[in-house]
Amino acid sequence: MILYDPLETEVARRVLLEILDQLEPAPHFGLVGGWAVHSLISENFLRATGREFPKSRDLDVYLDCESDFPSRFARAIEKVGFRPGECRFRYTLIFDRQSMRKLSEREARRKQIFELMYVFLDVLSNRESEILGSWPNEVVARMIERGAVKQVSVEGRKVFVPDEDFLFLLKVDSFLKRETGEKRAKDACDLYGLLFYSPRRFLESLGEEPWKLELASRGIGTLLQEEETLELIAETLFGDALKSGLVRRNLSRQLDLLRRAKKCVSS
Repeated sequence: MILYDPLETEVARRVLLEILDQLEPAPHFGLVGGWAVHSLISENFLRATGREFPKSRDLDVYLDCESDFPSRFARAIEKVGFRPGECRFRYTLIFDRQSMRKLSEREARRKQIFELMYVFLDVLSNRESEILGSWPNEVVARMIERGAVKQVSVEGRKVFVPDEDFLFLLKVDSFLKRETGEKRAKDACDLYGLLFYSPRRFLESLGEEPWKLELASRGIGTLLQEEETLELIAETLFGDALKSGLVRRNLSRQLDLLRRAKKCVSS
């Protein structure tokens, strides 16, 4: 099962690289969401399964709005062509589907919707900024405060991403806030991928802090309640919806680990 049109994920990949080419790597800015997950686990997933881990259609980044980076970031995305979108934290770039050329809003209005592709850029932050619109997020704020980020390489470009535990919790937060749709399905696949194909095993460390333990338990528990979502994970990641039983068993074991950790914290 393919979640997203490969043409759309390819456009998103090109735009991501274009943004990274505009910015020197700094811990005040980095990837979150699907592209962060992909950068961390794609090699392990390919090695283990022989399959490519799903790419993302949209871009999600974090910004430290207590630094001077927002002004640099605002200039960079404007140079790439992004314009403010429908939400304060979202920016939009429009492409012609056939030519892959960037379009102005005026040019886009002269075309049919099926002739267009949109790349959405969502900006999460630790607080509001006067420089550009962003979405303050509690998990991002804690991550930035602790410096819980690491540098990775995306096709030769250096960029920061959250440590595995914080990226997992950000994905749980996103998954729980969505009700339906492709993005929620992608969140579910990303969560499973992080749990089993990350370079570093992180689940046990979540038990060190009650808020992490609670959020992670809610996320995995919700996944286990949704048979359709388990089948979707199995079909998308492994090409066989009948492997949902294996997905369920693996997730159940992870939830058991968290429950044991919770008992240790409580005692």
